[in-house]
Amino acid sequence: MEIKTDAIVLQTVDYKDNDKILTLFSPSLGKITAGAKGVKKPTAKLAFAAQPFCFSEYVLAEKGGRYTVTGAYLHESFFSLRYDIERFYAACAATEVCRVVLTENEHYEGLFIGLIECLKALSLSEDDPAEALVSFLIIALRESGYPLDLSFLEECGGDIGDKVWFDFSDGRFSTFDRCVRGERASLSTYHTLRKCAGLTYDEEKLSGGKKRALRLLKAFLVDKTEEEYKNLGEFLRLYEEG
Repeated sequence: MEIKTDAIVLQTVDYKDNDKILTLFSPSLGKITAGAKGVKKPTAKLAFAAQPFCFSEYVLAEKGGRYTVTGAYLHESFFSLRYDIERFYAACAATEVCRVVLTENEHYEGLFIGLIECLKALSLSEDDPAEALVSFLIIALRESGYPLDLSFLEECGGDIGDKVWFDFSDGRFSTFDRCVRGERASLSTYHTLRKCAGLTYDEEKLSGGKKRALRLLKAFLVDKTEEEYKNLGEFLRLYEEG
């Protein structure tokens, strides 16, 4: 059986002398594994389709629950990510999160669009890579069933004081006496998350918020999925040193 689907390459693994095993993200099929034969050869016509971040329409042959790439039509390679290590690791962090939260045979159109927009922001614009990644992680958490609740500002009538806590039990910001299981969070973290989520925020309270927001989101992801997120950690290291 032949299947056509748009997909993004989340990961590649060398297999045998000239083949690769691809982890693909399809909005209609979820996370799937597909073999790509002969793509390591210098003259391979489908070599482009076996590169990280490649966004293409893939033609897949399915047999016994296994997929093989038989054709591909390129939409965007996001090749420029390879020339900037900070943006490269931001893209790796985004695809890493997708590999963890995705499952097979599920529809993920919202997350798929979010990943494409993130990769575009990282490779085709001068936007801050940390802000693009924070925006994507907010979408990824929502689409995977762990949404952030950023309504604390409205609940407090706009006066939230300077003591904010993040509750890992339900992804909410609150006061200490209402926090069940969490940690102290800065106002810059809170307002940065609101900005990246498209909500109202205080411009004067954003300083240093991107780094703090990424650290908090990583901790929240680790808490919910019990994964390490090494690429996200590496991006944080590079961004903090930059």
